[in-house]
Amino acid sequence: MITKEQAISGTEQDRNKYYLNLFFSHRNLTTVLTEIAQLQTEDAGFPIIVVVGPTGVGKSSLGRLHLRLILEKYAYQIQEDPSFIPAVIVEVDAAGKNRQIDVGLFFSRISSALLSPSALDGFTIPRHVDEPYDLEKAGQLMMERAIEGRGLRYLILDEVIHFVHSSTLPTHYGNLLKSLSNRSKFNLLLLGAYGSEELIHATDQLARRVKIVHYPRYQDCDDDFLEYSIFMKSYAAAMPYEFEIDLGKNMEYLFHGNFGLLGSSVSVIQAAASRCSKEKNPRWTEKNLMKSMPSLKSQREIAKGTLRGEDRIQPYLQDETIKKYATESDIRKELESEDEERDSLNSRRNR
Repeated sequence: MITKEQAISGTEQDRNKYYLNLFFSHRNLTTVLTEIAQLQTEDAGFPIIVVVGPTGVGKSSLGRLHLRLILEKYAYQIQEDPSFIPAVIVEVDAAGKNRQIDVGLFFSRISSALLSPSALDGFTIPRHVDEPYDLEKAGQLMMERAIEGRGLRYLILDEVIHFVHSSTLPTHYGNLLKSLSNRSKFNLLLLGAYGSEELIHATDQLARRVKIVHYPRYQDCDDDFLEYSIFMKSYAAAMPYEFEIDLGKNMEYLFHGNFGLLGSSVSVIQAAASRCSKEKNPRWTEKNLMKSMPSLKSQREIAKGTLRGEDRIQPYLQDETIKKYATESDIRKELESEDEERDSLNSRRNR
């Protein structure tokens, strides 16, 4: 792990590695991590937890921190058995030109994260001589062997919104996720932007297993702004530069310009500090901060997308409020309406 002093004297790549391991606790992060821990210990059936939040809130950082906490928890076992890998984090690739998720690539990413050979590396499982080669099947078998051999207990998948945005049938990736959790017997944590909550619709069986956890931004109120400010000051003080990064008089501007999103705010001050470091006399300047802030158009789109996501995720959340559940009659009417709509759509297609 790179220290602050090494990052200061090192390259831009060294700074980026340093940032990947730079974490500071804050209220929303602690709340989400606590809820994840409760769900992973209370449900004996290995729940599929989906953490959903706005782009730029810090979901990927949460995933890396969760991974680090798990590795620390199993530090003794890892020392005793270096082949043991209790947890890994894997980013789901976006769909290809055909708008389909490359499942073979997905399996290979997991195998690679487990430091094991994959089908894409040219390795394969011995098969019958007359059996045609199936890259996806070979990838799955090799992944399952890697999971078993490494003793994996937690799999963290980032950018799961790519499943929802693809044209891959929901039943296909829904069954994939359910099967992955069922057959491998580990905790599955998914991270994704607003819209990822729609994974719950993939299959009826997945709907029973999925638990949605909301990772919110900081709202425009005194308590939230204070929490935001404390985090940003702590982060700025730990950044690997010899000059001081003073956010004081610009904190409110930073907050509103990034709509209370900590991940986006961190990216802004990282970019601004990098600009400052390249000047003839390196020092923190308001000019470089302004150059690194979102444009007016970008900020409005970020804000609108975030507000829409906050509204749409509410029906997916489990909380302490009393809910007005649908009756059997309500559900039957809804199903009839869906059937009529589907029949009408098929009729138009066949004309």
